Amino acid sequence: MQALTSPTSLHHLFARGAAAQDALPSGVRPPVQVRQLSSRDLQWLPALADLLIDSVHQGASLGFLAPLSRYAALDYWHSVYARLGQQHSLWIACEGDGHGPLHGAVQLALPTQGNAHHRGEVQRLMVHSQERGRGIASQLIASLECAALKHARKLLVLDVPADSQAEAVYQHLGWQRAGEIPGYGACAEGRLHDTVLMYKQLG
Repeated sequence: MQALTSPTSLHHLFARGAAAQDALPSGVRPPVQVRQLSSRDLQWLPALADLLIDSVHQGASLGFLAPLSRYAALDYWHSVYARLGQQHSLWIACEGDGHGPLHGAVQLALPTQGNAHHRGEVQRLMVHSQERGRGIASQLIASLECAALKHARKLLVLDVPADSQAEAVYQHLGWQRAGEIPGYGACAEGRLHDTVLMYKQLG
């Protein structure tokens, strides 16, 4: 059994973390780390709820309408945690040593049908509105793609609003359009928008 950390040890850990951040040049922020969560990592639920609310209120098309209540956001993440396992994975991006503020998240669903063991579906890539432009989406997707390959999934699919910032991000990351469906989904404000189906083949 792992020994509990003593108050003295905790003091040294916090002091070391603070010293590491103090050592950074002025204006330079700690690097962003990507880590996979399990159903036991419940401490991230409040931050994940904040991230979802921020994304929806900034207009992201994630299946929710604005305004999104904290209760609804937490309820959604509880449902995600209940699915975490071999067929469903969740990654987060946070600062520092992996325990800092949460800036982004993404999910991967692996179909279980007999004819679908070669593919996976990317779900709900989110980056906090105040943290965009730092390459966080790229880091999250890179981690997801590596995991997909480990599960022998060489084709990934997703859907995004047509001509959106999300589509531009995925195109930058090497994804391709497969087709467009008019009026398929509703944005956070409730207006219908065209949806693009995208895919990426992993080598």
